[in-house]
Amino acid sequence: MEEIKVYILENKFLKVELLNLGAIIKKIELKNKNGNKKNIVLGYDDIEKYRENPTYFGAVIGRTAGRIKDSKLKINNKIFNLDTNNDGNTLHGGKNSISHRFWNVKNIENGLCFSIKSPHLDNGYPANIEIKVSYILNKNELLIKFFATTDRLTYLNLTNHSYFNLSDNPNNTIYNDILKIDSDYLIEIDKNSIPYKTIKLDNNIFDFRQSKKLEEFFKENNKQKIIANDGIDHPYIFNNKIGKLEIENLESRIKMSVETNNPAVVIYTANYLQDIGFKKHSAICFETQEVPNLYIDKKINIYPNFINENINYEKYTKFTFETFK
Repeated sequence: MEEIKVYILENKFLKVELLNLGAIIKKIELKNKNGNKKNIVLGYDDIEKYRENPTYFGAVIGRTAGRIKDSKLKINNKIFNLDTNNDGNTLHGGKNSISHRFWNVKNIENGLCFSIKSPHLDNGYPANIEIKVSYILNKNELLIKFFATTDRLTYLNLTNHSYFNLSDNPNNTIYNDILKIDSDYLIEIDKNSIPYKTIKLDNNIFDFRQSKKLEEFFKENNKQKIIANDGIDHPYIFNNKIGKLEIENLESRIKMSVETNNPAVVIYTANYLQDIGFKKHSAICFETQEVPNLYIDKKINIYPNFINENINYEKYTKFTFETFK
């Protein structure tokens, strides 16, 4: 059995612990308003539990984040039958995806680069691909760079699946966090959490264009909220090519800003954490990516972005942390 190894990136602002399994973010430590160190991501105390990791704590997700309906991936009118692991659908790349495999690790300037190869028809996906994910510290910023090459036409949609809890107590819910998202459009999901319909965020509880306490959202009733097991598990479409959002906690006085060149972010409010012994809604995920299931909406210019021998996959997400008075 391969050994799970811990790698540490650290400067005077941040300390990040990473694993060679799943290129996982195990910890992100920074100081709260009182100068006390605080880990702001959920995870397991027992490192061996990351071998199973059913919630994908901190992992790189791929080949495709989210669900592929009926486990059928269509590329150039050809259907590829993917591994099925979620009610007849493919979730987060199928069983034993890259989030549960061991990656190679090497040092780079101010960071670490994780790499992995995925062969042709791996979990049903076409093409031999090589994926590189770099974690880079720059003062109070953690930059994640995603890069991949392929030997033929294929589809890739990667993300990091960290669960953030900015409060001083990791058992607290996210209800008192204040969220703001630069997004006019949400994609509604069906009963299997497959995105199927674009809606404009006017007079809707999912609207966070103006800063709003999450508590306000959780107090309201809404069919889409019920479908997501009383929470958010939806793609938001960013208004600009560089997407932005921010979240802050009034207890710890920690603010986190997120920036990405992905067109969307799936926000997930940890609606099932109680199933593995954690508290429901005790964290929030910002899964920056394309809309899952190769979603298309011509009116708002949302299309899947394929890669081939001449077109590489290049995405980034940057997390910036600060404390406020």
